Amino acid sequence: MDRKYLVYKGSSPNHCCCDQALCILPNGRMVVAFMTGGDKEPELDNHLRCCWSDDRGKTWSQPIVILRYPDRACCMTQMYLDMNGHLVIFAQPHDGGFTRWECVTIKSEDGGETWSAPSLFEPSPRRCFIRNVITTSWGEWIMPLQTYVNAGKWENSAIDDNSLSQPENGVLISQDRGQTWFCSNLFKGANGWAENNIVELSNGKLVMLIRSDNAGVLLRSESTDRGRNWIKPVQTDIPNPGSKFRLFKLSDGRIILLHNPNGKTSHANDLPGVQLTRNPLAMWISSDDMDSWYEKRNLTDFPGMLAYPDGVVDEQEQYIHFVFDYNRHDVIYWAAAIPAML
Repeated sequence: MDRKYLVYKGSSPNHCCCDQALCILPNGRMVVAFMTGGDKEPELDNHLRCCWSDDRGKTWSQPIVILRYPDRACCMTQMYLDMNGHLVIFAQPHDGGFTRWECVTIKSEDGGETWSAPSLFEPSPRRCFIRNVITTSWGEWIMPLQTYVNAGKWENSAIDDNSLSQPENGVLISQDRGQTWFCSNLFKGANGWAENNIVELSNGKLVMLIRSDNAGVLLRSESTDRGRNWIKPVQTDIPNPGSKFRLFKLSDGRIILLHNPNGKTSHANDLPGVQLTRNPLAMWISSDDMDSWYEKRNLTDFPGMLAYPDGVVDEQEQYIHFVFDYNRHDVIYWAAAIPAML
């Protein structure tokens, strides 16, 4: 049976909330980090907070500020556990308009209660968003990215670098569990916020699914050389309104897609920052390397925007524990039961 609880309800002056991510620590504590501050994204009040639950998501601590700049905004794109079981967040400080930005990391070694100062993440291109890291069957860590390297440079504030029309996708690869990284080839093909996720198929091939705004479907690229090179993406038949999604791989080979299966890219009642086509929120499951989906379960179609799901599968592979934002003002925790193998 599914479980769901409210994590955070935005209210003035921190009404906006989005970019949420969830990790489960070795001791069972759940930690959720998210962006809040101000009424919308982007604006200068945007900053990062986190809270935690020690009772399987039923109750959550009061959120604490973990990264805030006096004169800059900040968003986040990924949180994961490093080789020592410590939390690492990839964040992007910017000038309040998604210009003049870069990628930094912060770390917590005490379950989210205190965090380090930000440190520039040197392996990434500037203007880079980092996505969810996977561990491959051959032991490498692979972390997808989207970047806008041709849209202006951090060092030159006179350049209008707010264009998001030419994203490039690729991955960072680590052979030493996150100590060092190197980058694959970068390729074009998607539009706008080209958020991506990767999964390893049963034959060792890597597949990347990519958001492409106004396409109405996800794009797909593949790598046959362990992520070093990726082919030009093609359209899939997986509907997507222009929104972030998540892929998960189970130990029995099944692949789970958590997403908004809606091919419409706009709605008559859309508001700034609230895209009503991000509905329903669904869990699809494939047992044949994503050639087909034997399970297509709508978790919820409650009216409104159900956006940016992110989380983890528990060790018993009984639940996907994830968070999403509702209409950019609530963060909701959901434990979605994974059905038994057919």
